This record gives sequence, structure tokens and C-alpha cells, in this order.
Amino acid sequence: MAQEYFDFTNDLIFRWVMEREENCLAILRAILPELKITAVKRRENEHPVNYLAFDDERGVRFDAIIEDDQERFYDVEMQVANQPGLGKRVRYYQAQIDQETLKKSEDYDDLRESYVIFFCAFDPCGQDRRLYQFHYYEDDDRQLRLPTNSHVILINALGTKGQITPALAAVLDVMNRRRDNANPLAVRLVKEIDGYNRDKKRRRTLMNLKMRLKDEWKLGLSEGLDQGRAEGKAEGLSQGRAEGLSQGRAEGRDEMTLGLIHALQAQGMPQKQIVEALALTRKISLAEAQRYYEQVARAANGGEH
Repeated sequence: MAQEYFDFTNDLIFRWVMEREENCLAILRAILPELKITAVKRRENEHPVNYLAFDDERGVRFDAIIEDDQERFYDVEMQVANQPGLGKRVRYYQAQIDQETLKKSEDYDDLRESYVIFFCAFDPCGQDRRLYQFHYYEDDDRQLRLPTNSHVILINALGTKGQITPALAAVLDVMNRRRDNANPLAVRLVKEIDGYNRDKKRRRTLMNLKMRLKDEWKLGLSEGLDQGRAEGKAEGLSQGRAEGLSQGRAEGRDEMTLGLIHALQAQGMPQKQIVEALALTRKISLAEAQRYYEQVARAANGGEH
């Protein structure tokens, strides 16, 4: 049986690739050729987060910042699961860059230019564009931009619209496991990723992480079901009449289902797999499971429709 192949979207593979400064430089130049970056260096966080786990409180990892030759700062992330709250995640990373790069003797006037960049294995905005860039603009006058010196770039590996550099197109081909791109950057990345997959020590680390995430997913599933049942029972018992009991049970089932979704999201499971797991465990249709998922997504976005 063929061995599992860990590609560029894998957390550890992506980290190992980006630990090499020549890769950081090539990828940043592919995304932002207009900046004419000539050199980069990695700055390890003063408060690093274990890359084998999520931040327990916020569900994010953040362990290094890239600095270029013009003292601009970059955080480059890989996002595989299309989860609610991407904008808030971006905001958190931006705050982390500012916290880690502003020295104690400096004030906000000394904040450097910064970029938060997400490679997304899905379309984060639903417009089929290959690259989205965000800044602060005045609501009524879109020509008026607030000069925060901060930038957000979301790169869509599935997009077909918009102009990007051949080098960035090559990186997206690597994300999508296309091995026929002859661009030198694509060739180098594929060779390096293949090497990580063949290396026995690194492969053992990859497998250990996979098993750990699987165990955490099972634990999250169990905890979500237990929590939902307990909340359902408590809600049901609080009703004094038959109709109240019936309503309490229904709401309890809803709470259990929503709790399960939150637990699976916390483990980084993609939306499609969450919906399928929900339908299986709750014995409901995929359409109903999808409606539950969308309810959680709306709540995470402040009730927006």
C-alpha cells in the first residue's frame, strides 16, 4: 500500500519549508514583486507557541515573523479549513506582529509596515479571485484610506480570476499537488517536500502529529456529545409541562449538535467533514447538518446573514 503523502498544506510541511529563508524570500517576492525584497530573516517570537498544538485560548499558532531588508514585517500562514471568523483570526495575527516587533522604548509612531498573508486552500471571499488584498477605507468614500501601514492578503488556491506572478501561480500549483509546473520555485518546493516525506525522522513526526490530531478529534467528538446531552437533559428538566419538556428536549438536541460543531472546529476539521460527521452521529440529513453548521457560522460572525 502506498504511503500517505504530506503536501504543502500540511502544518509541519509548511513550517519546514518556511523555516528556510531562501524559501521565505522567494515566496514573498512571488506575492509582492513591487516591493523588490532582496533579503529576509526570521525573527523567532519572544513568546513562542508550540507548533504541535493550538493556542488553548484562541486556536491559533504564531511562532515566527519574517523581516525584510527594509524592516517590513510579514506573517505567512497556511489555512486549510474554511472556518468562521477568518477576519478575527487575521486581526489577532496583526496584533501579535505589532506586539512582538514594537520595542519597549518605542510608541505607535514607530510601528513598521506589516503584512498578514494567508494561503487558503479554499476561496475565502467567494469571488473566484486568486488574490484578495484588504486595507482600512472610509465607508462612504472608498478613495479615502486610513494609513495604518498594515496589509492583509488572502491567497485563494482555487481561484481563476486576476493577475498574479508566474512564481505565485507555481506556488499554488504546489498547493494543489500539480507536479508539472516547470517554474524553478515549483520544482524546488516539490523536491523539498518530497524529501521531507522520504526522511524517516520527519515522517515519524508527521505521523505522530496526525495521530495526535485524530485522538484530539475523537476526544472533542466525545466531549461535544456529552456536553450536549447534559445541556439537553438540564434544559428538559427545567420545563414544568409536557410542551415545555418537549421543547427542552428539542433545544437540548440543538445545543448538543451545536456543541459538537464547535468541538470539531476547534480540532481544525474542514467544513465538509464536519457536516458529514454531524449527519452520521446525529442521524440527520446532510442538508439539516449543513443548516446547523451555517447557524454556528452566523453566530460567529455576529448574526450576519
